[in-house]
Amino acid sequence: MFRFSRILLKLSGEMLSGKDRQGLDDGALDFIAEEVQSALQAGTEVAIVTGAGNLFRGVGPNRSSLELSQQRKDAMGMLATCMNILALQDRLSLRGVSTMHMSAFAGIPFASPVDSEKADEWLKQGGVVLFSGGTGLPYFSTDTAAAVRALQVGADALFKGTQVDGIYDRDPRVAGEHPPRFLEKLTYDEVLSQRLAVMDSPAIALCHQNGLPIVVYNAHDGGNLKKALDGTLRCSIVGQE
Repeated sequence: MFRFSRILLKLSGEMLSGKDRQGLDDGALDFIAEEVQSALQAGTEVAIVTGAGNLFRGVGPNRSSLELSQQRKDAMGMLATCMNILALQDRLSLRGVSTMHMSAFAGIPFASPVDSEKADEWLKQGGVVLFSGGTGLPYFSTDTAAAVRALQVGADALFKGTQVDGIYDRDPRVAGEHPPRFLEKLTYDEVLSQRLAVMDSPAIALCHQNGLPIVVYNAHDGGNLKKALDGTLRCSIVGQE
């Protein structure tokens, strides 16, 4: 059993969308807000970073095919995370959850500049800190932003919500010559050397350098975040030897 008192939760943009995985969806936002509130009620402090694949893809897999410079596409993707965070912030607030939105970009409505000390105080008081704007730099994904923000707030672990129940030696959603093998515990080096699709390599390397555990779990079933936190959910953990 494992227990973390403060986590950084990384969610894909698609988690905030409907069945078509595009745009924003009321049901999806309600679901995430409920999961986060349950974690808070269990005594875990939560900060959040989202992707923006539901609105626009910059750096990363399946990036936009628009004939724009990569820097501009990345800027558009980072700005799109601000829209996702504003929507999630509103839904959490409706549930009575205290929220603070911090962005890598200046001038975003309802957002403050990233300040790790203020974020720490807010988390200690039981509020949720939502980070938008990625790293604020091109060529870095929101996975890397999640690792950076997790370290800034002193999180005990980075939780990566996915569509499957952890890490496999190959994509379990795709037919193959052999059954996918579930990997419960891995080292950072194993993830990098085997090129496992957990997070991008800069994010894994940053977690490795700082000894930050990564917990990969199925974020699509209700109650799973709380179960992952109390150690009763099947999931994968990336860490030291």
